[in-house]
Formats: sequence, C-alpha cells, structure tokens
Amino acid sequence: MATPQDDVKTSLTGPQRKNVHISDEKAEIIEIAEKHGPLYNAIPCMPLPVAVMCCVLNIIIPGLGTIISAFSVLCGAKTRIDKPIKAFGLNILSALLQMASFIIIVGWVWSIIWGMNFVQIAKDDSEERDGRETTMV
Repeated sequence: MATPQDDVKTSLTGPQRKNVHISDEKAEIIEIAEKHGPLYNAIPCMPLPVAVMCCVLNIIIPGLGTIISAFSVLCGAKTRIDKPIKAFGLNILSALLQMASFIIIVGWVWSIIWGMNFVQIAKDDSEERDGRETTMV
C-alpha cells in the first residue's frame, strides 16, 4: 500500500516523481517523470516577493522581469542547470526573444507565462522549506 511518504515533490535538482499504488487487481503507476527543456530549466528560484515583482514587470513590459531574473542567477538563485553562467545566458536569450516577439503578441503571452512560472517555482520552494521547518521542530 502506498503511503504519503512515497510521493516526492518537484525539486530544483530533479524531475517530479510520484509512486502511486491503485490496487492489486488494477495497473499501478510506479513513477511519473516530468521533463522540461533547457529554457524552462534555467528559470531561477527567487524569493517570492522578487518573483511576484518580476511577474508584474513581465506583464507590463515583456521580457523585463526575465532580464531581472537572469541577474538573480548571478546573485545565487538556484536553477535546474548546473552552471550559473549558462542559466544566465539562457534567461537573457529568453528575455530578448520575448521582447522581439512582443510585436506579434507571442512574446507578451510567453512573458506572462514565464512570470507565472517565476511565482509558482518560488511558491513551491517556500512551501517545501516551510514543510522542512515544521518537521524539524
């Protein structure tokens, strides 16, 4: 029987995995791995207020929040990519592409989605840290 400890939350260091046991007579899902491309993996895990600010900036001026997030990588924000300079470059590339494709609306939508990703990643990380703090007490 599967227990709550079988679920592994999404982390910045690896893919999401869940072990689910349905029943003995039915099929069972052993592992679900979510894979993303290099641009998504380069999104930094920023503090929640900074992530919200970058999201708002991306809505107002597409790509501006993404540029700020790129510099947060150089300030120590974690990403799923091992080398910070590579993550910085990919974030700058994303920002420039968002700005360039803003004219045909694609860049604006992409920028808004990227901003929502900033907030979601920051929120997941803060919840994960809060969960660790309560179990240690």
